[in-house]
Amino acid sequence: MATFESKQGESERVSFDPVPLAPRGISKQMIRGRLVLSVLAVDLVAIVAPIVLAAWVHLGYFFGVRVVSLLILVLPLYYLIALQIKAFSLRNIIKPPRSMRKAFSALLGAYAIGLAITFATRSNEELSRVLVATGCLLSCFSLILARGIFADLAARALGGTPATEIVIVDGVEPPPQCTATRVDVQGAGIIPNLSDPMMLHRIGECVFQADRVIISCPPERRGKWALALKGAGVQVEVLAPELDALGAIGTSQYHGFATAVVAVGPLSGIDRVTKRIFDLVVAGGMLIGLLPLLLIVAIAIKCDSRGPVLFAQQRVGQGNRLFRMLKFRSMHVAQADASASRLVTRGDPRVTRVGWFIRQTSIDELPQLLNVLRGEMSIVGPRPHATGALAGRALYWEVSAHYWNRHAVKPGLTGLAQVRGFRGNTETGADLLNRLQADLAYLESWTVWRDVILVLQTFKVLMHRNAF
Repeated sequence: MATFESKQGESERVSFDPVPLAPRGISKQMIRGRLVLSVLAVDLVAIVAPIVLAAWVHLGYFFGVRVVSLLILVLPLYYLIALQIKAFSLRNIIKPPRSMRKAFSALLGAYAIGLAITFATRSNEELSRVLVATGCLLSCFSLILARGIFADLAARALGGTPATEIVIVDGVEPPPQCTATRVDVQGAGIIPNLSDPMMLHRIGECVFQADRVIISCPPERRGKWALALKGAGVQVEVLAPELDALGAIGTSQYHGFATAVVAVGPLSGIDRVTKRIFDLVVAGGMLIGLLPLLLIVAIAIKCDSRGPVLFAQQRVGQGNRLFRMLKFRSMHVAQADASASRLVTRGDPRVTRVGWFIRQTSIDELPQLLNVLRGEMSIVGPRPHATGALAGRALYWEVSAHYWNRHAVKPGLTGLAQVRGFRGNTETGADLLNRLQADLAYLESWTVWRDVILVLQTFKVLMHRNAF
């Protein structure tokens, strides 16, 4: 029973049946809780059992001072590291490769840190080297196997996703690929009536134990549905297809008015400082180390053909701002293509003899280290393009509306697209789209360590079949 105040101030008692609109069974919230507790226990068994088994084989007993010492050392470190890297997150638990990788990394880290501590404190006398080596090998194998099996079972228990999603359909059909539980307002007999407590109760029953609620309704009813579900205690979202044209990625506030967030910088302030330090160190070191080579190339260019050693060309940089990118001149001056509107082909007569060699080996790109020092470029990033560059017969930005998104960071001497082998001419739109996809993937997952790896991987593709 529940009591509501009438408009006349009189108290009237209204009886309702708080039975949900549909039978619930076991909620995903309960399943998630059980799975987290289960994986904690599975990991414990997968780590302890092999160590105990190894002790019985090599030492002749299951438990003893050495076994207990090793467990006390490894287990707390494992769980601390696993929590830190989110190895117990359900989104990671239900993905076998990710779950196995994170658990393995945490256990290996626990052994490494634990051994370092024992050696630093000179307390390793209590540990058996054979037990540590055998226990580490067996427990890693056991943990990977257990996590792989558990991930498959957990994914089945959750129906493939850890979240319970409900879409409320009020006159507007949701996207065809929608797999959430559907609540049709006509069939359920609900409307967003804020003055009717009984109706709000029925809406609350519909979304009870959901993790995410999507509202699909006409624009004029979005406000009512939003107010009706603000107290639902779950994440509520309103489908607004018209925001697709803006590419909205979130919302914010400006002097009390809601705004749609359509872009954010991919790097934080600390990330930008870190990347700039990396650029200065690498570019400065390379210029010093390669100075003899740069001088030899400059002399060779001067002896081979008339004209300047360097060639400057306008390219699109960070924030879509143009800058003059430097290269060693590889063409005859009279035939140089400042706008890059004509693709260089194999055996192109415009390319000099020295130019052919430096283009084949990517040496012609080395002067861009000066662009890096000047802050116009980065060591790693999307390669800068000329404004007149074509993919087939279309300008780059005519091929994809997302082309300009790649300029959210400074262009680079090398990048993910180059490491993946997307170099040379863009003869078709697909050539550009492959590079664009790699560039955007780089923006989404930047770390300074990834920059280091991409620099090292670049050495494998300096000589490329498409470099001419």
